[in-house]
Amino acid sequence: MEQIKSFLELETYLTSVSTRKKMAVANAVDSHTLEAVMHAVDKGVIEAYLIGDVASIENPFLFDLHPSPFVHIIDIPDVLEATLEAVRMVHDGECDILMKGLVNTDVILRAILDKEKGILKHGRVMTYNAAFQIPTYHKLLFFSDPAVIPEPSKEQRIEMIKYAIETAYKFGIECPKVALIHATEKANPKIRFMQDYLDILDLWRDGYFGNVIIDGPVDIFLALDKERGAIKNVPTPILGDADILIFPDFQTANAFYKGLATFAHAEMAGLLQGPEKPVVLTSRSESVYSKFCSICMACILC
Repeated sequence: MEQIKSFLELETYLTSVSTRKKMAVANAVDSHTLEAVMHAVDKGVIEAYLIGDVASIENPFLFDLHPSPFVHIIDIPDVLEATLEAVRMVHDGECDILMKGLVNTDVILRAILDKEKGILKHGRVMTYNAAFQIPTYHKLLFFSDPAVIPEPSKEQRIEMIKYAIETAYKFGIECPKVALIHATEKANPKIRFMQDYLDILDLWRDGYFGNVIIDGPVDIFLALDKERGAIKNVPTPILGDADILIFPDFQTANAFYKGLATFAHAEMAGLLQGPEKPVVLTSRSESVYSKFCSICMACILC
C-alpha cells in the first residue's frame, strides 16, 4: 500500500476497495452531520444507520435528494435513548463505527464508558487522535491529544503514541516519525512532562514501539520546518518531516489545532481511539468536509 498523503488520496483509496463500513450515528439530526454522512454514503464508503428524532431533522429534504438503500432511519425521539441505541449497535457488532450527531459530548461519553453496555474495555486508555491536512505541509500530520486527556500520565502518553503509530501504519507509513513536542529541545527533567519523554525514548531504544523513529523534546520548527529547524543546529532524525506530534497536554494540542484551522485553513479529521471500534467525535463547528474526512479515517481503521 502506498502512503496516503492527503484526504483526497484517502477518499480515493476507500472508494477503490469498494467495501462499505456500517456506521451508527447518535441523534443524527443536524445538517452538517447529515450532509457529511450522505456524502460518505454517496461515495460508497459507509452504510449509515441514523438514530434520532425524525421530527427534529434540520434538512429532511436531503433524503429526497439522495435516496439510498444504504441509509436506514431509526426514529427514537429521546436523545439519550438514541445515543444508547447507537452505542448498543456498535457493542453488539451490528455496526463498525460510532458517530456523534447532535448530542452533548458528556452524554455519548457516558454511554461509551458504561461498564456493561459500553464499548471501552477495562484497562484501555481513551484518547483523541487527529489528522491534519495543512496546505503548506507535504503530507498528512497526525497529532494527539487535543480534546480528551488534560494532562496525560506517562502510561496514557505511551498508549497515545501506540494508537498514533497504528493509525500511521494504516495510512501506509512504514516507519512513522514521532516528535515529542515541547517549547525547548533541551532535555531538562525538572521541566513538566520532560521525564516522561526521556523514559519514552528509553522504551523506543529498547524496541518497545516497533518500526518507528521517536525523538524529543523538539519544538514545532524542528518537527515540521526543515529550513527553520536547521538554523537551530539541533541534530534530529525527524527534522522537518514528522508524521506524528505528541503534545505535553491537551491545552497545547488544542491551541495548535485551532490556530492552524483558523489561520492556515487546515482541515482536520479526528477520532476517539481506545474504544473497541472507532468513534467519530467532532464538534458542531467543524466543517462538513472535516466530518466527512473523519468518517473516512474511521473506515480505514476498522
